[in-house]
Amino acid sequence: MNQDKFLPASFGIYAKVARDILAGEASLPNLPDAALRIRRVMQDPDCDLVQIERIIQTDPGLSSYLLQIANSPLYRGWRRIKDLKQALTLFGLETTRSLCLSHALRALFRPRDQRLKSLLLAYWKRSARRAACCAVLSQAVRGLSPDRALLAGLLQEIGLPLLYVRLDAYPETLDQPAFIRGLAETLCTRISLMLLEHWGLDEELCEVARTRNQWQRDHPGGADLADIALLVNLHELMLNPDPERTLPAINQLPAYAKVAPGPVSPRGTLMLLDQALDLTAIETSLNP
Repeated sequence: MNQDKFLPASFGIYAKVARDILAGEASLPNLPDAALRIRRVMQDPDCDLVQIERIIQTDPGLSSYLLQIANSPLYRGWRRIKDLKQALTLFGLETTRSLCLSHALRALFRPRDQRLKSLLLAYWKRSARRAACCAVLSQAVRGLSPDRALLAGLLQEIGLPLLYVRLDAYPETLDQPAFIRGLAETLCTRISLMLLEHWGLDEELCEVARTRNQWQRDHPGGADLADIALLVNLHELMLNPDPERTLPAINQLPAYAKVAPGPVSPRGTLMLLDQALDLTAIETSLNP
C-alpha cells in the first residue's frame, strides 16, 4: 500500500488528536469502581485491611490477580498464599493500593479494531516486562520499594493506550507505523502526566513518566525510581537495537553510578537483568 497518499490527512489527524487531548476535549478515563473506592477508603487515616478486603472481594478478577502476584517470585515466601486476607497482610495498605491500580489500568481501554487490540497487547506486554525489570533492579538499592518500582514501570507510558484508542476514529492511520510512532514519541510524556495527575498519583511517579528517556538526568542524593526506570528502559532498547536510534552506553548514565547495578554485557545490557531468574515469572503474573 502506498502510504504517501495518507500523509496530508495524517498530519491533520495528528494535529486533531493532539489538540483534543491536550485541550481536555477528549475525556480522560476514570478509574474502575473498585479502584476508586479503595482510593477513597485509604484517604481515611483509620482505614484498615478489613475494609479494603471487603471492596476487593466484590471484584473476582482483582482478587485472583492479587493472589497471583502474592505467589510470584516478587513476594513469594516459604509458604503458598491461599486466600485474599493472607495476600493483603503480605502486601500492606500502600502496596495493595498500587497493585489494585495496576490491575485497573487494563479495564480502561477497550478498542474495537483488531489492529488497535494488537497495539495495546504489545504495549501491555512491554509494560509488564519493564515493570518486572524495575522491580528486580530496585532490589539492588536500599530504601527503594520493589512494588513502587513495579508500579512505576507500569505507569511510565500510560498515555500510550489513550493515544491508541483515539485512533479508532481514524482507521486509515493504523497501517502507518511511522505515523503511530511519531505520535507516541511526541505526545506520550504529556498525556501520561495528564492521566497521572487526573488520577491523583504522586510526584515520584510523575517524575518517572516525565524523565523516562532523559538519559543524562542527574539529581542530588541517592538513586530514585526514575533512575531505575531509565536504566531499565535503556537496557530494553539495547536488547532490540534500532539502527536509526543513537543510544548512550548504559554505564555512562548518571543513573548507573547511583544504582550501581554491576557489570554490563558486550551488547550493552545490564547483566543483573540478563541473568535474573525471576523476571519471566513476575512478568507473567502482571498479565492476567
